[in-house]
Amino acid sequence: MINILYKLLRKINQIKSLEFGDELKRQLLYTWFKVSILKKHDSKNSMVNILDYKVKFLDYTLFRYLFNEIFLSKEYYFKSTKDNPVIIDCGSNIGISVLYFKTLYPNASIIAFEPGEETYTCLQENIKINKLHSIEAHKVALSNVEGTMDFYYDEDDVGSLMMSSVEERMPKQKRTVSAVLLSSYINSEIDFLKMDIEGAEMDVIEELDTKNKLVFIKRMVIEYHHHINSGIDNLSKMLKILENNNFGYHIEAHLDSNLGVEQFQDIIIYAYKKN
Repeated sequence: MINILYKLLRKINQIKSLEFGDELKRQLLYTWFKVSILKKHDSKNSMVNILDYKVKFLDYTLFRYLFNEIFLSKEYYFKSTKDNPVIIDCGSNIGISVLYFKTLYPNASIIAFEPGEETYTCLQENIKINKLHSIEAHKVALSNVEGTMDFYYDEDDVGSLMMSSVEERMPKQKRTVSAVLLSSYINSEIDFLKMDIEGAEMDVIEELDTKNKLVFIKRMVIEYHHHINSGIDNLSKMLKILENNNFGYHIEAHLDSNLGVEQFQDIIIYAYKKN
């Protein structure tokens, strides 16, 4: 009981610190409580209400993780001087990030990319059932080449966050998906770009740099997947591209005390255009 009360108090303090109004904070606390006590659904295609949204998901445990990570941990929070910012969401999965951005800025225009067959279908459902407007969703992978490419997934966990065009990230089954250049979608100012594409981020950022499209982007959150290929250390290369394009940045990374040499590590890069 003490542990439950302690966890509740921690969550209340976390939600109180969010950049939302009091009513929305109360809704988030209620939603967190509801999401936390619900049992894992047996069905792989189920639905739950969060805030004012109906959310379809493929796996309840994954949905609960995404809700906590995106809505409560502020990983993708950003301030905009506009009430209708333009947002690019690379790696949308089932669309929890899209719902979050629409909670922050209901009039935002969002371009969403998701190559997974089942996750893209779920993303489309969540856009449709919540009657979200000004959203462009594309069932494609982002790369430094156009055409088709292998995409690795787990047929026993089709909503997995580790699906990737990099085999080492998801050494399971593969299917062929369409691949596009992100630069083709950027021709004017982008207020916020979120990138979580499981190892393809270096290729995409380099391609944007080559096409001189980083100049249009004001803020980015990039999940950098360090040591997907053990022994390859490219973080400095990523940071140098950002520096050369007048971005400042903050870096967040969890370091396990038992983390061994060349082991995989998630690194979050918060990048902002300097004045």
